[in-house]
Amino acid sequence: MNQKYFRDCRESRIHPRWHVMRTIKGKEQEAASLLDRKIDHTLWQSCRILKKQQLFRTQGSYLLSRKDMFPGYIFIYTEFPLELAEELKKSRQFPQLVGGWLDELIPVEEADLCFLENVCGKNLAHDMGLSTVQVDGEGCVRSASGALKPYVGRITRQRLRHRYVTAEVPLFNRCENVLFGIRMEGDPL
Repeated sequence: MNQKYFRDCRESRIHPRWHVMRTIKGKEQEAASLLDRKIDHTLWQSCRILKKQQLFRTQGSYLLSRKDMFPGYIFIYTEFPLELAEELKKSRQFPQLVGGWLDELIPVEEADLCFLENVCGKNLAHDMGLSTVQVDGEGCVRSASGALKPYVGRITRQRLRHRYVTAEVPLFNRCENVLFGIRMEGDPL
């Protein structure tokens, strides 16, 4: 299809918004690279693989690492989701055919986008940073700053030594256990 078709196809055009696409876990970067190389840039503006920061302990000290926030998913900003989905289906190299709902890109709901923008920035361009936590005398997280702050009362698991907690977050029309990387006050970074 030519670029003129996409510019003239007003009935399928929507306000630009984020959509999510499922791909093979571990192949997110490959999928994003293929999108960049093979799919016409008039169909999409941005592609993101959302990342989070996490500490891991090695030889008694903590090192900062980056991990995928949603393994197996990429986020695409587009105003032509139907045409983009068609072009993705035509690309035999593209590793998107996982699951049964890939006939189209799924729009990110407003409530979910609010959470994602809160933790990754307005354009979803930043890593979800570490949250600094304060614990009580029994070792339970009582307060936090950063992305975890609104979810302190919803913590389902905490591993202070491993510097993470999981909390229930209403996300993608269900309650997701999201892993938050944490740091304790006084941790050297």
